[in-house]
Amino acid sequence: MKDIVLIGGGHAHLFVLEAFARRPLADVHLTLVAKEAMAPYSGMLPGRVSGQYPIDSGEIDLARLAKGAGARFIHAPATGIDRANRTIQLAGHDPIGYSLLSLDVGIVPDVSNIPGAEDHGLIVKPISVFRSKWEALLDGAREGKLRHLVVVGGGPAGFELAHALRRRFRECGAIGDIAIALVAGRRFLAGLPEHGRKLARRSLAEADITLYDKLRATRIEPDEVILEGRQAIPADAVLVTTGAKAPQFLGASGLSVDERGFMRVHPTLQAENDDRIFGGGDCVALIGQERPKAGVFAVREGPVLADNLRLAALGGVLRRYDAQREYLMLLALWNGEAIGARNGLAVRSSYAFRLKDRIDRRFVDRFAAIG
Repeated sequence: MKDIVLIGGGHAHLFVLEAFARRPLADVHLTLVAKEAMAPYSGMLPGRVSGQYPIDSGEIDLARLAKGAGARFIHAPATGIDRANRTIQLAGHDPIGYSLLSLDVGIVPDVSNIPGAEDHGLIVKPISVFRSKWEALLDGAREGKLRHLVVVGGGPAGFELAHALRRRFRECGAIGDIAIALVAGRRFLAGLPEHGRKLARRSLAEADITLYDKLRATRIEPDEVILEGRQAIPADAVLVTTGAKAPQFLGASGLSVDERGFMRVHPTLQAENDDRIFGGGDCVALIGQERPKAGVFAVREGPVLADNLRLAALGGVLRRYDAQREYLMLLALWNGEAIGARNGLAVRSSYAFRLKDRIDRRFVDRFAAIG
């Protein structure tokens, strides 16, 4: 019997579980190890904040999905890999062995470059922690205790979150006007073409969201955010979406990692220095195919990862994953529109919003049907 162990409930591993649910492999024991029992679909987070979706929607039950795939589910964080003995250390559990191992553990927050962020900021990931604190923030808005809110992070997550907050505060019965500011840092929506950034800036102005472009947050205090040049923004609450790093146990296990600690993998999605270990999603760095950390790549890697784990167990020739250079980016706005961008072109429309909604719902429904 071969033991295939999946660590992490990221998007790529959802496809692996789906593949084994549809076509089990004889003489293989499949195990899923995950720190969180529910896998949140990150694309739906802005909609959950805005009220477009219920707060608990967009989460996939990993225990149920594992059962549908005939896999054992262990609800625990992995703390290390003993590659010599092919075992995995788990918090609160005995080590487990593997014949083949796959990692899809995502990224972990890193706000070490913003003093005060951990003490005074609300860090958006992990989403399970953010969810409980978000309810308290919403209560504060309804009770009139929230007047100034700052979002730190000029990437898609921060941009969409600022819009989602504006929509929610206008619909939730918030008492009084709530000022929202977005601190974008040095690179505001770097993945968009220039026309797309113009559309984004215009949308923020229309939503009455103040943009601090090309300025970085240098410190977060209990009641304000300090920017470069010592400019201070009043803040009753600060949501932080910037900063991420690789889980420490990847490099500590002797796996080949890049300068940021992400596991280096070949186009077959095998670790550079261990062909019995595979990986997908944000925790890996594709050798020669460097790409931004975006869910679209994990989704495209998933079917290849599923095939290659099966082929490796059977002794077959593995498939190659070629990461696309262009991909569709959809950014939801506060007013039922979205900005869509691809191949250097960008548009703003309600159709783009409906397309994003359809894509997100279809993804979650696909895996909810298993088990």
